[in-house]
Amino acid sequence: MTNDSIFAIINNMGKYEKLIKRIFEGKSDITPDEAVNILKRLDFKSTPTSGSHRTYRKPDRQSVTIVLTQNPLKPYLVEKLQETLKQEGYNNG
Repeated sequence: MTNDSIFAIINNMGKYEKLIKRIFEGKSDITPDEAVNILKRLDFKSTPTSGSHRTYRKPDRQSVTIVLTQNPLKPYLVEKLQETLKQEGYNNG
């Protein structure tokens, strides 16, 4: 596969797919807003909280707490997002 064809594939990927790819790559530049958007897209619902933390829940899944003031996210939260995506049927390959 040539660099041009790889670029074409990446260019055709949607924003959502690119973000999932970055999460699985363990990128350290994932923002709280991006994490929240992924969780909402996966039908996780925010539970009432106060302060800088937001907890997202979905039946039969572990909850995920995002620290909104932590930009970028800490590596343990990126790993938590990877686990959550795997539970939802996404893989890193």
